[in-house]
Amino acid sequence: MNKFSHLNIHSQYSISDGLVRLDELSSKAKDLNFESIAITDDSNLFGFVKFYKEMRDKGIKPICGVNFNSVKDISDNSESGKLTLYAKNFEGYRNLTKLVSKSHIEGRIRSIPHLKLEWLKDLNEGLILLSGDMEGHIADAILKNNFELAEARIDFFKKIFNEDFFIEISRLGREREEDYINIVSSMAAKAKIPLVATNQVRFMEEEEFEAHETRVCIQTGNVLSDPARKKNYLSTQYFKSTDEMFELFEDIPEALENSYLISQKCNLVIELGKYILPDFETPNGETEDDYLKKISIEGLHKIFGDKVKEDYFSRLDFELSVIQKMGYSGYFLIVADFVNWAKENDVPVGPGRGSGAGSLVAYAIGITGLDPIKYDLLFERFLNPDRISNPDFDIDFCKDGREKVIEYVTNKYGQDSVAQISTLGTMAARAVVRDVARAQGKSYSLADRLAKLIPFHPDMTLKTALQNKELKQAIKNDEDAEEIIEMSQKLEGLSRNVGKHAAGVVMAPSKITDFSALYLDEETGAVSTQYDMKDIELVGLQKFDFLGLKTLTIMKNALKLINQNRQTLKLDPINLDDLPLDDSKTYQLLQKGLTTAVFQLESRGIKEYIVKLKPNNFEDIITLIALYRPGPLEMNMVETYIERKHGREEFSYGDESVEKILDKTHGVIVYQEQVMQLAQEFSGFTLGEADILRRAMGKKIASEMEEQKEPFITGAIEKGKNKRFAEGLFDQIEKFAGYGFNRSHSAAYAFISYQTAWLKAHYPAEFMSAVLSSEMDDTDKIQMLLDDCKLLNLKVLPPNINSSFYEFRNIDNETLMYGLGAIKGVGKSAIESIIDNRTLKGNFKTLSDFSSRIDTEKVGKRALEPLIASGSMDSFQSSREEMFVNIESALKFARQVSEEKKSGIDDLFGDVELPNVIPITKAKTIEFDKSLGELNSLGFYFSCHPMDEYKWEIEQICPNRISSLNEDKNIQRCAGVITTKRTIQGRRGPVTFATLDDGTEKIEIILGSDVMQSMQVELNNKDIFIVDGKVTVDNSREVLYGLAKKIEVTNINTLENLRIRMVEKLRISLIESKKSNIESFKRLLDDLDTESSIGCPVELKYTSKKSEAEIEFDEDRRILLTNNTMKALLNTYGRDNLELMYHRR
Repeated sequence: MNKFSHLNIHSQYSISDGLVRLDELSSKAKDLNFESIAITDDSNLFGFVKFYKEMRDKGIKPICGVNFNSVKDISDNSESGKLTLYAKNFEGYRNLTKLVSKSHIEGRIRSIPHLKLEWLKDLNEGLILLSGDMEGHIADAILKNNFELAEARIDFFKKIFNEDFFIEISRLGREREEDYINIVSSMAAKAKIPLVATNQVRFMEEEEFEAHETRVCIQTGNVLSDPARKKNYLSTQYFKSTDEMFELFEDIPEALENSYLISQKCNLVIELGKYILPDFETPNGETEDDYLKKISIEGLHKIFGDKVKEDYFSRLDFELSVIQKMGYSGYFLIVADFVNWAKENDVPVGPGRGSGAGSLVAYAIGITGLDPIKYDLLFERFLNPDRISNPDFDIDFCKDGREKVIEYVTNKYGQDSVAQISTLGTMAARAVVRDVARAQGKSYSLADRLAKLIPFHPDMTLKTALQNKELKQAIKNDEDAEEIIEMSQKLEGLSRNVGKHAAGVVMAPSKITDFSALYLDEETGAVSTQYDMKDIELVGLQKFDFLGLKTLTIMKNALKLINQNRQTLKLDPINLDDLPLDDSKTYQLLQKGLTTAVFQLESRGIKEYIVKLKPNNFEDIITLIALYRPGPLEMNMVETYIERKHGREEFSYGDESVEKILDKTHGVIVYQEQVMQLAQEFSGFTLGEADILRRAMGKKIASEMEEQKEPFITGAIEKGKNKRFAEGLFDQIEKFAGYGFNRSHSAAYAFISYQTAWLKAHYPAEFMSAVLSSEMDDTDKIQMLLDDCKLLNLKVLPPNINSSFYEFRNIDNETLMYGLGAIKGVGKSAIESIIDNRTLKGNFKTLSDFSSRIDTEKVGKRALEPLIASGSMDSFQSSREEMFVNIESALKFARQVSEEKKSGIDDLFGDVELPNVIPITKAKTIEFDKSLGELNSLGFYFSCHPMDEYKWEIEQICPNRISSLNEDKNIQRCAGVITTKRTIQGRRGPVTFATLDDGTEKIEIILGSDVMQSMQVELNNKDIFIVDGKVTVDNSREVLYGLAKKIEVTNINTLENLRIRMVEKLRISLIESKKSNIESFKRLLDDLDTESSIGCPVELKYTSKKSEAEIEFDEDRRILLTNNTMKALLNTYGRDNLELMYHRR
């Protein structure tokens, strides 16, 4: 019987090419009776552990291989050739991971990893080498007819690998392929090197060739139809059967038999699921178990003094016994070490995250900040003695300090032993449509339209998206669209790019390369494991999560401002960990829904529930965080909790043990821990057994839940409970357990929620300064936060070159100063340079003074324009327009001053004040829009509003301002600019929610898909929009925590479009004595857009000393009243001399 093994397969994890999905590979390999196969992805091992598991599950031997680009020297001029290495055993596997790592970290040439041939001399043990077929160094010499060089290269590899060196051949249908095979076969025979045949598999079926070509074009950025693109693949590179391969190589059957021989040599076994932690160095040679016990007891005494209750020691002993039995003492010590280092080095740490907050040991040694006994948190939810599971502390660090902690860990355990974790981005539904369209050379607009018809959701698939009628119709009506979607379905879900896990860090007891190959992110310089989070844990490394939480940074910065002021007042500093949890001022703020920037409580939806709930204790906050999730919301669990809390809904517990567990949540099963406690109290389960029940119910595993039902009911009967009630309770638990949340996580995060709410209630100016400073790159959020400042009666002063700092700062308890760092386009170095100069030499007096002092290398035109436009220089004597006109003169003057200083004038005359030599131009030589300048520099309108400029015109068609609108069944009209917008997928298609601002108030406008489709202009923040619709007002709110006014839009248009359509006449007034006006009028008519069909008739009202006349111009002198035309008219004549006569509504 013929035997063959595929030894050259690129899976989807090859990234640069490869269409092979592992499940399809294992299924077909089994169907075709392959005993073993290899994947040899391009310079990486990203997919090996998944491949290893998949093949072993199907009874196929997995062979670990890597296809390398190899070079003699790591330089741009080096000649690259392919070669493939395989691991015979575990030693070979380790050498392979090291070679892959070196190729990524040391061997990059134009960003592509390369293996330096010299490395093979030291790292060849346990490895088999294939020569790389026609892409290898030997073939390169043969095809150039340099046979002497080819023989020398054969000799080089033979000396290193001996009988583990094979020459690779393939029959794919390439040019000069048979010439190469004939020549290399002779050379191999002469050198006694065996031949081995491969098929360089890149896809499973022959008909997948086009899909693979598309995948390659997506990765390379090429277009399929480009005649110049390199075509490196052929349709023959599919997964052939053994019979097909023997038919192809009937003249050289030994080359196929040798592939099987290689598979027999490769017997790599990897032990999966066994965890190995780095050794923790304890003082005085104590064991890890003894030291953990010692510092845990010391920790309890540090927290509680000498009055530690007995139940705390009992709980501690129990936890320590479980931790020691499972072998996790070292893990707790490692986490405690870097958490406490962070706290001691001014890096704030969160009170806990996830189930780890349920551990008393963790609380005692400083890992968490919440007393688990006080808050009824269960250790068994974290570590279950009846179910082996790994501990997993997710630690929140201040975002600005996270890297400092990772650096500490790296230095402590060694750079070679610490790494972050890579992730693989995939071709998700929306992204693959755009990628495919580009590769196929289809239009961007078509790709964009199709992508936008796919709902935005992390789990969205094209199969689900195709249920959308609009997408179906688009495909039906457009052949190009059909081609895009058809190809996208073939590529969806494939690996697309390499990223980095947001938080994961691994520490190894030896070098990381003993466990995983490494990947280098060239942009950041960060090194990460090539195995992803699941695979790195399978090969034995424990993941540690170092999360960066921006809220902790905000709290740190707010406290810095608060405590600086308290120090001047000789008051003790605030410690947020010591706050009383019954502060009335904090709960008043929550009850009013003023929770913007309050951790976990700031979304629009949760604000509504907060106002309804009226929280008055810490337990309410814990519960709300746990319930505000899709499942509980769909089951109306939040509403039930609120109604029961306020006594508006009657309910019965039915049993004392049930009441004991569910009393805090008014009979609603909110937490996973409650499921465990009910099983313990009602049916006599151990908490370990109860955790297994909780897990089965949470995952809705029917078979496991059925297994648990009988012992639950039996246990209840043994405790004297009613059987029918027990069955009903089990069904109730089963129904709600899937929606239960981790109380430990909820309680820990509720503590941060409370801390931020307390800061906002007691120190709003400092808190909002810190929050605004944290969002300086997001103008939408800044605008929202500025609105919140108004609700808090805080005044935010505009940016000022003489008083603002880089970040936002509070001047006093009621006033904030705008941060210069929030001005778009200025840059941090420019701002710091300006502030340093101001600190050293005092305030800037004029534009000339400013120009004479700035460093033009840091503060150029790109920085000056937004500084002027934002109003930061309004304190100077000139207007923004005048300063804008004089930017070039100012910079020229600055360079002149700089040159004079360099030439030594300062040395001769001393530090004298230079005269104002900038000729300030008063004439309007450029078009300057003040409100548009603010929009472009700040992202929104701050001190001026476009409505002010057009108020005289808007009042004719929209006399009511938003502030005067009231609820009415009739259609009403309002006008304003769009400040925010978002679109959701409704039952009847997409619905857009936007905020309309007219300078007096804001209103939420709601636009259905029919209105959006009929719009002539897309929603934007530059045009003024006129909106018609039905207005509703929600007066139930105690404060305006959201937008109480809403308008369901029936019609929407821009002021410009309405002006063009509805103005029936433009009247311009001219006076005889002002000759310049008459002359400019003639010139203006020649310059303006004229359009006889849709243009507006023009009437001239001419006034002289003796008479007055009204002159109507001919049809060919109609003016198209665009915004630009209006600006030109206003600049020339002013508002008083213009009159727009609108059609009556």
